[in-house]
Amino acid sequence: MDKQKLLYGTASAFAALAFSLTPAIATEASNSQTGQDSDNDATVNVSNDVDILQENDLDVDNNINIYVGTGGNSADKNTGDGSVKTGDAKSSVSLKTMGNKNSLSVSMSDNGGSSASNDNTGQDSDNDADVDLDNDFDLTQKNDADVDNDVDVDVDTGDNSADKNTGDGSVSTGDATASVSIETILNENEAEVDLGNGGDASASNSHTGQDSDNAASVDVDNDVDILQDNDLDVDNDVDVDVDTGDNSADKNTGDGNVDTGDAEVDVEVSTSGNSNSADVNVPSDSDVAVENDNTGQDSDNDASVDVDNDVDISQENDSDVDNDGDVDADTGDSSSDKNTGDGDVESGGSDVDVEVSTDLNNNELN
Repeated sequence: MDKQKLLYGTASAFAALAFSLTPAIATEASNSQTGQDSDNDATVNVSNDVDILQENDLDVDNNINIYVGTGGNSADKNTGDGSVKTGDAKSSVSLKTMGNKNSLSVSMSDNGGSSASNDNTGQDSDNDADVDLDNDFDLTQKNDADVDNDVDVDVDTGDNSADKNTGDGSVSTGDATASVSIETILNENEAEVDLGNGGDASASNSHTGQDSDNAASVDVDNDVDILQDNDLDVDNDVDVDVDTGDNSADKNTGDGNVDTGDAEVDVEVSTSGNSNSADVNVPSDSDVAVENDNTGQDSDNDASVDVDNDVDISQENDSDVDNDGDVDADTGDSSSDKNTGDGDVESGGSDVDVEVSTDLNNNELN
């Protein structure tokens, strides 16, 4: 028995990132009991700016050439019998390429609450209470993969001869078996982004004096930009030749007999990848309170709430897959000719199984 097995595996970069921004404690700004003609500002400004880039570039070239042979034997021109018997020839090739995966988990913990207030301000005072919450999140996940698998397998138990013997000529071959498995799993982006809960936000001016100018505002801005991009180029070229035939038991003075084994080929090619998954939670603002309370005569009062959510998500996949297969399984072309006795040829079975699976380009957004 002649058996050859090749196992080859390649794994590229795997980038995984998980972090949580420090929880914001309750934030408060206030001016209290301010005098006549005072100018009072109470401001809370919370800004979170996150920029993340995850990028993989993979180039794999697998070039496999295998020859397994027990054939090419001869038992010719003997004064007695000529006999050839071969064992089995088997080859197994397994190629597995996987990688280019980006995984991100981001949690921006809830804001504990922000408040700005001016309380009990004097006559003719100028009072501003402002809360400004800004979340700016930018994420880029990119994968680029180029895989070339070139497999050439030749398994041979044939091309034997037992010719021109004065006795019997006999050829008996074993089985020729080839198995090729190519699996490519590449380019996966996974992002889980939780911007938390804005918490309670309040801005107020209370008990302001006569002729005062009062403004209370809450401004919440959430800007989320996510790009997930995959580019995959896979070329699979499989050439398999399995042969138990081309044997001869010719021109013997006795009997001529050829008995071949089976020729079996199993080829499986699987390509999957280019998957994007994004789960994004943009905070729905909790209680927002803006008020001017108990303001004096001839006062000028403004209360405003401004909430902006800007979410841009782009998921892109580009795939180019070429599968080229050439399979030859042969148990024939044997002869038992021109013998003075009986001539007999019995060939084994020829079994070819080819399976090609491609599963690519999947986008999922929650």
